[in-house]
Amino acid sequence: MSETLRSDSAARLPRQVADAYVDDLIAIDPISGTYLGVAACSSRLPDFSPAGRAAAADLSRSTLARLDAAERLPGADSDVERRCGRLLRERLNAELAVYEADEDLRAVSNIHSPAHSVRDVFTVTPSDTDEDWAAIAERLRAVPAALAGYRESLALGLDRGLYGGPRATATFIDQLTTWAGEDGGDGEGAGEAFFGELASRGPEALRAGLEEAAAGATEALAELRDWIRDVYAPAVADAPDPVGRERYARWSRYFNGTDLDLDEAYAYGWSEYHRLLAEMKAEAAKILPGASPWEALKHLDEHGTHIEGVEEVQAWLQGIMDEAIENLDGTHFELAERVKRVESMIAPPGGAAAPYYTNPSEDFSRPGRTWLPTMGQTRFPVYDLVSTWYHEGVPGHHLQLAQWAHVADRLSRYQAR
Repeated sequence: MSETLRSDSAARLPRQVADAYVDDLIAIDPISGTYLGVAACSSRLPDFSPAGRAAAADLSRSTLARLDAAERLPGADSDVERRCGRLLRERLNAELAVYEADEDLRAVSNIHSPAHSVRDVFTVTPSDTDEDWAAIAERLRAVPAALAGYRESLALGLDRGLYGGPRATATFIDQLTTWAGEDGGDGEGAGEAFFGELASRGPEALRAGLEEAAAGATEALAELRDWIRDVYAPAVADAPDPVGRERYARWSRYFNGTDLDLDEAYAYGWSEYHRLLAEMKAEAAKILPGASPWEALKHLDEHGTHIEGVEEVQAWLQGIMDEAIENLDGTHFELAERVKRVESMIAPPGGAAAPYYTNPSEDFSRPGRTWLPTMGQTRFPVYDLVSTWYHEGVPGHHLQLAQWAHVADRLSRYQAR
C-alpha cells in the first residue's frame, strides 16, 4: 500500500498527517473527493470489493503509524495539533474496528450501502459544463465495476456466514428496482431509471455517450437486484436480524466517537420514550380531545395544514431555511455570507423515507443542501416538516457542517471534511 500513497513520508505534525491522509483517501475513494469538491474525482468510483476495502484499511493503519511518529515531534503537543491527532486516531481506529469485524461483507441497508453511495454521488457531481458531463459519462461507465465489487463482498459474506438482515434485504431489492426504472412497490410507481434521467439532462453533443453509459449502469443495477433477489435473499431469509450488544457497541463507537455505557444509554432511551409519549398524549388531546397520538396524526394528515405539489413544498421548505437564517444571523450567530446559503432539494425516487442533508464542497461552489423524499406523494402535511428542516438545515446540520468547512483554515482539511 505504501507504494501507492500520493503523500510523502517526510516528518509531519499531526495536522499534516491528517491532511495527507485526505489526499491518499480520495485517491482510492473518489466519492469522498466529490463531496469535498475535488473535480478530478468526478469520473471515478471506489473499489468496493474485498481487495478495495483492504486497501482502505491498509491506508488507515499506515496513517496511524505516521501519526505515532508525528506525535513525538516538537510542536505536536500544541492544542491545535493535539486535537487533530486525537480525532484522527479515534476515527481511524473506529473505522478499522468496523472493517476488522467484516461489517463490509454484510452491508445491506435501506439507508446506506455501497450501492446507495454510487447512486447518491451523482446528485452532487458537478454538471455545469461539457467537461463536467464528460466526467459524469466516465463515472457512469465505472458503475458496473463498482457494483460488481460490492456484490463480491456480499458473496464473501455469505460464504463466511455474515448475513444482512432479511427485512433490510427485501427493502433494498425494492429500492434497486425503483432505481432501475421499474415499480419497486414503494408507492412511487415505475418511472424513468435514475441513470437514464440523469443522462437526459446532459448536453446534446454528449447525449449519445451519456445514454449508452447510463444504460450500462442501469443494467448493472438490475443485475445486482436480480442476484440479491435470487441468491442473497433466499440465503438470509431465515437468518435473525443482525443485532446484538457487540455490534451495537461497535457501531455506537463509530457513530458517536466515544464508548457509551450501553446499559445507561438503554435505560435513558426508555425513560425518554415514556416522557415523550406522555407529551404526545397531552398534545394529541389538544388537537382532538380523547384521541391517541396516532389518531391525532391521522387527523392532521387529513385535515391539518398542508402543501399541495412537489415544487410548492420545495419552495416552502426553502422559505423556512431563508427565514431561519435571517432570524438567527446577528441575533444568535454571526454567519458568514457563504454559510447563509442552503438549498432545499427533492430527493430522487427510491431512497429511504428520511430527509437528509449533504455538506457544501470545500470552496462552497456547491452549497449545503436539504433533501426531501416525496415517496410518490404530492400532498405534504407540514406538522412534521418544520422541526425536521430546522434539524437538517438551520440551525441544525447545515450550521454544524458548513461552519466546519468555513473555518477549515483554522483546523485542518481532515477536521473540516
